[in-house]
Amino acid sequence: MSQDQDNWDQIASVVDNYVETVRNHLQELWERWPLDLSEKEMYEVVGALLARQVSLATHLALSPSAWNGHIGTLVLRSMTDAYITLAWILKDDSLARSIKFIEYGLGQAKLQLEHIKKQMEVEGRIAKDDPIVQALEAWINEQRLADLTEVDVGAWSGMDTRKMADEAGCTDLYNYAYSPFSSSVHNTWNHIARYNLQVCPNPLHRYHMIPVDRSISPDLDFVYQAAKYLEKSFKLFIEKTGVELEGKSAFQSFGEAMDKLAEQFDATQD
Repeated sequence: MSQDQDNWDQIASVVDNYVETVRNHLQELWERWPLDLSEKEMYEVVGALLARQVSLATHLALSPSAWNGHIGTLVLRSMTDAYITLAWILKDDSLARSIKFIEYGLGQAKLQLEHIKKQMEVEGRIAKDDPIVQALEAWINEQRLADLTEVDVGAWSGMDTRKMADEAGCTDLYNYAYSPFSSSVHNTWNHIARYNLQVCPNPLHRYHMIPVDRSISPDLDFVYQAAKYLEKSFKLFIEKTGVELEGKSAFQSFGEAMDKLAEQFDATQD
């Protein structure tokens, strides 16, 4: 076995352990959170957002080909967005804000449904017989009858993400993470010029830039950042609910394990 393969196997072992630990943490936090069914919407929304953070962090961790500025930034942007949403909901009147979050999502599902039906009508197909239409209608109706669901095309919270971050006390996260990662999501020049252009090798062409799908070596820092945002979400949940986790956090264990591996890898280079 080559040294590189052995290194990757050790990294994979640390990552697998981290993934298993954070999934257990999610289950533990949920089971220890006293359930009040009079506020079930709040429990569902907060639980779903926390689980979403776990899903994003773990699936990124398990996909080395995504540990780069092409894909990793998309995941990190989504995680910062989810954190701001979670923080804003837990900041004040969590039940009302959770209900607003659900109603907006159902409205978006209804809008999607109507677009599908319209397209099928254009194509001469019968919408009511389509399994996708039936499944989406059933999902909406399980929670609220589609005919009673309102469609809101504005921001679900009634304000932009920057304002939500300010109110939730996470302006720094918005400025130093959410906003920069947004350039990847929206394909703005400050992202694509760095990742998808290179200088033309022909000096007669005045060194203009040409398109490239550049291969990038995996960078474990993307996994570390995702783990950091997940840990931040866990800490927020614990602070707001009073629920405790026993033992060392998954993020701390992951960091220590990676530091140990880094020392081993450095030693092999000496």
